[in-house]
Amino acid sequence: METTSKERVSYYVYFLGSNAILCLVASFAMLFYTDYVGISVSIIGTLFVLARIWDALSAPIFGVIIDRANLKGGLFKPWTNLASIILPILTVLIFLVPNDASLTAKVIYIAVTYLAWEMCYTISDAPGFGLATLMTKNTHERDLLMSRGRTMVFLGFMVISSSSVAVANQISWPILALIVAIAGLILMNFTRFNVKERYSNKAEKVTLKQIMTYPLQNKQLLFYLMSFMMLSMTNLQGIVVSYFALYNLKNPIYISILMFISLGVQLLTALILPPIIKRFGKWKVNVVSLIGLFTTGLSLFVIGYSNPVVVCVFAVLFGLFSSAPQLMVPMFTADCVEYGAFKKGVRASGTAFATQTFAGKLGGAAASGIVAYALAFAGYVPNVPQTGQVLTWIFALYAVVPGVGSLITAGLFAWLYKIKEKDVEGWLASAKKNLQQADSAKQGVADKTISVPSLKKPQNSHGV
Repeated sequence: METTSKERVSYYVYFLGSNAILCLVASFAMLFYTDYVGISVSIIGTLFVLARIWDALSAPIFGVIIDRANLKGGLFKPWTNLASIILPILTVLIFLVPNDASLTAKVIYIAVTYLAWEMCYTISDAPGFGLATLMTKNTHERDLLMSRGRTMVFLGFMVISSSSVAVANQISWPILALIVAIAGLILMNFTRFNVKERYSNKAEKVTLKQIMTYPLQNKQLLFYLMSFMMLSMTNLQGIVVSYFALYNLKNPIYISILMFISLGVQLLTALILPPIIKRFGKWKVNVVSLIGLFTTGLSLFVIGYSNPVVVCVFAVLFGLFSSAPQLMVPMFTADCVEYGAFKKGVRASGTAFATQTFAGKLGGAAASGIVAYALAFAGYVPNVPQTGQVLTWIFALYAVVPGVGSLITAGLFAWLYKIKEKDVEGWLASAKKNLQQADSAKQGVADKTISVPSLKKPQNSHGV
């Protein structure tokens, strides 16, 4: 391997810290705003949708900045270094809504801090995964780095989701946010000191026009991100599980239980995913997982949620089938980068990963809107027993929508995405060969330049 064990561990814990922070905000900010601050679910839903749409639109612009900036510290590390400081600070501010402020002031405060947090998370996420492409050019090592990095997503979510509501009720949400932010600050900064960018894109002549049109030029990236966005916009469980546990199962302890089970299974699955990918390939693993997720969601809706044990069993299945598609997102994006480099001669990796973040955030914006507007349409009222209609809607958002979305995702992916592991290995081998030939040519020129002149006295035109 090109990377050291210390370097790999530092890379992994960066994602542990950033995703512990992500879990706190992504899973509990809406609940905090509606049930603790007292803002209506329709207002919060509108804020979330607008903030995430703006953030999604800015992500490709940020990708262009990455590919064009070529900062002194590297292509990606200066951005991860910046995010490792700012993201924890903004996380605390998210949960410091002033209690004595007017409704208008609270809404403005939430809009500003949430938008700033979303944009900063983009700075942490896209360069974080892009960094792996410059740490090594070994495809299996790169997949390992990204797989383990995504594993930390599940571990971070599992740690935070298993105790957040109970702990927040004891010490308050702002104090909990401060604790998580400090932990995230420490973990994310291991990358600052221990991770090295071994390769550089600085020598590539990439025009601004090429970068801006890159997602349209790279059809495989476009096709993959279409399927990924569909999966993101229907992946509602992380948002709605708190409502499902509080009102359908009538016990807040199930927030921790369901998330712990699902994320625990995802974590265990992530540990065995690399050899499974090596054996069957990412394409097959992705399609089978998505179909399994569809079957699980529809089966649970038919059976019902009257027995919490059955719900917990299905949480195991949700975790099993949802882990692989999420873990392999940066792997597919990295493969699309190699496709673009081979087919078009453009390696805009910053743009590619920022576009991945764009698709995820746009899907996330739709997911927040779906949950918020569906709850408002059904007649949701916070902190009171819900009507049968509201409970049915919450259950459908938890089970049916993710299942149907995964089936549509599987169809889009199987129809449009054509890249296989052997293709990527061939492209990388060709690129490595071209690089070696270029280095040899440069060395040959250098050798001629510094060759020792003959000691024989030169003759003039007259032979003297």
